[in-house]
Amino acid sequence: MDGEHLSHHAAHALDQHLAACAACRAFQAGAYRLREQARIGLAPAVPDLVEPIMAAVRAEARPRLARVRPLRTPTPYRPLLPRVAPAIAAAIVGILVGSLAVGGPWSRERIATAVDVTQGVARAAAALQAYRASFQIRERNLAPDVPLRELSMEIWFHAPERYRVDVTDHTVYPADAFTPTDLRLVVNGSTWYSRVPSPCPTSGCPPTETLITNRTPFSSAAPAPTDLVLPVTTLSGDEGVTVLGSETVLGRRALRVEMGFERAAPLFPFLRGGSWRPFFPGDRVVVWLDATSWFPLKWSVYPAGGPERDQWALRFGLPDEPPTVPVLEVEALAVDQTTPPDSTFAVPTGERAIDQGATPVQLEEVERQTGHEPITPTDLGGLSLYQVVLPVDRGGKAGDVVLTYSRGMQWLQVGESRTWAEDELLGPVGRRAQEVRLPGGGVAYYEPATEDEGRRLSIHTDDTDVYLETNMSRADLLRVAASLPVKGIPLPDAWRVQETSEGTIERVDLEQARAEAPFDVLLPGTLPEGSALASVELVRRDDAVGVAVHFQDEEVAFGGGEIHLHMELADQLPTATASRYGAVEIRGVEARYTPDARRLEWLEDGLYVSIEAPGLELRELIRVAESLEPVASSQPTTSEHVSPAPDATEPDPTEPSP
Repeated sequence: MDGEHLSHHAAHALDQHLAACAACRAFQAGAYRLREQARIGLAPAVPDLVEPIMAAVRAEARPRLARVRPLRTPTPYRPLLPRVAPAIAAAIVGILVGSLAVGGPWSRERIATAVDVTQGVARAAAALQAYRASFQIRERNLAPDVPLRELSMEIWFHAPERYRVDVTDHTVYPADAFTPTDLRLVVNGSTWYSRVPSPCPTSGCPPTETLITNRTPFSSAAPAPTDLVLPVTTLSGDEGVTVLGSETVLGRRALRVEMGFERAAPLFPFLRGGSWRPFFPGDRVVVWLDATSWFPLKWSVYPAGGPERDQWALRFGLPDEPPTVPVLEVEALAVDQTTPPDSTFAVPTGERAIDQGATPVQLEEVERQTGHEPITPTDLGGLSLYQVVLPVDRGGKAGDVVLTYSRGMQWLQVGESRTWAEDELLGPVGRRAQEVRLPGGGVAYYEPATEDEGRRLSIHTDDTDVYLETNMSRADLLRVAASLPVKGIPLPDAWRVQETSEGTIERVDLEQARAEAPFDVLLPGTLPEGSALASVELVRRDDAVGVAVHFQDEEVAFGGGEIHLHMELADQLPTATASRYGAVEIRGVEARYTPDARRLEWLEDGLYVSIEAPGLELRELIRVAESLEPVASSQPTTSEHVSPAPDATEPDPTEPSP
């Protein structure tokens, strides 16, 4: 904090310890808060006791201090007491400092928590109607001869579903081999348009333009850049989010929040078009959020430390990047909530359009066109009906009719099919989805939010299949689903079995897996915070039986929400599937670690075990592996946070040998 230079290794060790130690994170937050509150002027509200205290000290030790000049001109404050002893003076100073540090009588407000941030963003999303902002973007190390790029970004929004983003590249490139990254995205209700640079290597190639019409509202196939306005997706859950403190950005009080790059991916939709440098999944992203509106005012990517990041950087030919210097910065120049004119969202005509086939109709027309009255929830949490569409393809994502509700930036889709004939759940809800019991009864299958899709829930009954998707919280989604006039039933047996090239995969419960597996099924006692058991599968191949256990974060699946555990009898490891792997010690045996897949594999008493978790660092993955124990009769649903720091005197166990 005081500017002391840290070595690459020391900075990495500090980052790892802060990620694991709640006490040190609290100390860091309090220390930053003390410094920042003092900086922004809380101290002047306190009576100035410096001169009275120093006068008392000088009076008590006059012979020794007679030649010492006062630090500043005395103020006209008259102390209540003629003398203050040095010990009392020290106590007063300690009380003032402690008061600021812990939010005492002169503190304006307490420091927000991650829960405060996520709840604040959700409230702001429901109320926001219009937005306009200008940003500058700085990117480092695109190429050896392009060490720094400068771009600008303009953003417009009008509720419920009008967005426009323009990115303009101002970089002066050394040769024609670089195409400027000039981007445009316009979402105007049912129409979606994008223009991105051509992938050809020379600057003379025309841009690629895409036009989509008759788009399903809030379609994940043609997404809108919502998080550039408000980080609704990024901060839809508090796991993995740390509040560091507050400071002033653009003249506004802003909360400083930190998370991993994978978690913050929705804040960078512009990275999907044009040329950008690569980013390590574990790089740190610090976001400054307006403490009143919750708009992101600034966000920066800092390189993560550690051997995995170093090896990754070598693969991409990146130079040494210290963890204290941001490699990408996005900073607001102006933000307001004025309503953009309709012409802002005009979509260019003349382009060849891709028709998604969603035909809008009035709600009262649905029964006449489909033969049934649509199913509607009675508890919408304040949302209002936005649009009703009939998909042309009845075997598509959401069946016969899709009702969309919205308020501000919040939205909810309810899709329904009376003709669903597939052996799988309606909507983009997979076979590994978590089975949940809805309030009031009934079964549903849930998957958390991804970078492109909201939280999803599928309900199956004997004659109707229903699909819900939303950017509201999991609790809100379950509450809405419980208000539907349907009661879901468990998956039919035929839906639970899948024939693949790897063998037959059957979804089962934990008790059935324990009964049929020819070995003790292991489960981790330690999982990332917010993780829950999603599903269990028996994998039958020839005469062998394996068990696969899948965990997911209950709120978000990006940024490391999935963990896959597989077990089967074996006397040797399978052939490595990647050219890059290392060896680490797990549970007293040597394990193979594949960094690209974030996968650990080892043999333990004739049992092959693998754990794959795309979002976990090796240290965290080892913690999960070390906590494996034979499963008890009751299955776990959540677990504690992983990755406490190792003893500083011990060698780092997570640096694999090549």
